[in-house]
Amino acid sequence: MRVRIVTIILCCLFFFPLFSSARIEGSMQVERSETSVFSEVDAYIAREMKRQRLPGLALAIVQGDRILYLKGYGRADLSGRPVTPETPFGIGSIGKSITAMAVLQLAEIGKIDLDAPIQRYISSKYIGAEFITVRQLLNQTSGFSQISTFSNTLSSINDQEQDALEKNAIAYAEKFLKKTKQTTHPYMYSNANYVLLGYIVQQVSGQSYGDYVKEHVFSPLSMHDSFVTLDEAAEHGLATPYRRTFGYNVAYDGPYIFIPGDAPAGYLYSSANDMSHYLIAQINGGRFEDYSVLSSEGTRLMQTEPMPGTYAMGWMTDRINGLPVIGQPGGSIGFQAQTYIVPEQQLGVIVFANVLDAIDAAWPKTHVITTTHIASGVINLLNEQPVGGSFLSISQKYLLMNGLMFVLSAWVLYTTARTAKRCLWPWKPHHSSHTGISIKVKSKIVLEFAGLFIILILSMTQVMPVWHIATIYQPDVILWLKTMTVLMALKGSMEIIRLVRSIRHEKTSKLNY
Repeated sequence: MRVRIVTIILCCLFFFPLFSSARIEGSMQVERSETSVFSEVDAYIAREMKRQRLPGLALAIVQGDRILYLKGYGRADLSGRPVTPETPFGIGSIGKSITAMAVLQLAEIGKIDLDAPIQRYISSKYIGAEFITVRQLLNQTSGFSQISTFSNTLSSINDQEQDALEKNAIAYAEKFLKKTKQTTHPYMYSNANYVLLGYIVQQVSGQSYGDYVKEHVFSPLSMHDSFVTLDEAAEHGLATPYRRTFGYNVAYDGPYIFIPGDAPAGYLYSSANDMSHYLIAQINGGRFEDYSVLSSEGTRLMQTEPMPGTYAMGWMTDRINGLPVIGQPGGSIGFQAQTYIVPEQQLGVIVFANVLDAIDAAWPKTHVITTTHIASGVINLLNEQPVGGSFLSISQKYLLMNGLMFVLSAWVLYTTARTAKRCLWPWKPHHSSHTGISIKVKSKIVLEFAGLFIILILSMTQVMPVWHIATIYQPDVILWLKTMTVLMALKGSMEIIRLVRSIRHEKTSKLNY
């Protein structure tokens, strides 16, 4: 018996190191594999940052309930401060899913009925409020349009933070709800839906929207570098937003970085580290570590589109190299972001960058931006797939755009110089009749002043708010257009002088005759 016991002990002593060694070797293999993949990710991001001229970028990759990779790249501001996983960025429309989570939290405790008309939560004076439900706002099927929200965005920049959301929500209610009488509408993306949802959260909870989000989303998810105002984010190291000017990044410190009245639709701030916690909760049925911010049923509801190709509740479905994903791009002046979740792999990725202009968007799919391409490329690398199509870099886009502007500018300068020569140099009689010349010149004058007249109207009024949005998101092109219209008007002025000289010359010729 003793011999058997000694034999068993000796066998255990002999084989245990082998099993232990096998486990360590397997662990090291996984570690080496992940290290190899993340080295590829680093190289890919370094390449794309150079191609797309991104000042700074932050990345988070999660799987299941763990963070796989967190890293900051590039600079956060003009001083050269490096981006870290804790650096806050503007998250843009990714914040819509946070607003949706707040609404669903209140629905789960019985304070909001998703299928009740919003008239119950805002005001009975808006007739259309009885035809639109909370669920329709969440799914963007209220009938509200995005282009009609631009004037509110422009006019609410100076609103005080404490009442900005209420003022903006009421403005949307007065604009849209008085006209609404239908009960069903197709999917149509609009910030107005989520501004109204943020206002409903405020009305139902008895807290400001910002305080509610901080207490019920940010705090339980340990999102310590997430903020609901620009001032808070700036105090905690917010990355400097940049715009592109003829291909060069220029720091932006204008009035449109933060629009408090639009906060629930796209003006929250967070870091890659914090958003990794948020993605883990989204992947794990609302749970992060020991806290649940939403039930698994509520989480599944907010990630499910009512019909394929529409809008869930802060999320949209897509495919990356044939792989089903849910995701959401985010963009505000100087900031862009993209998040994706791959449900079947329990994989989540988010990418932030601190530069954005209209040129970052693809055409005609304007929701596809630079960080969208990068995030999809990261998912492809994690799945050992090619990173994706070789879309145009920012340098290539600007080469085309600047080249076109150069050619058109050269043509305008040439025609202006030629007109100046004819106008200011000694008069040479034209072979055509005076009538023919005057009609031609008058037509040219009208056309040459038309551009300046149109731009003055667009700039001094809000007859077309999209012009002002373009001025914010692509200022270099707008500056060039304004310069060209001034040159054309100058050319028109010289054409008037030339016409007057022609008339005088003809009168003088008749008198001499």
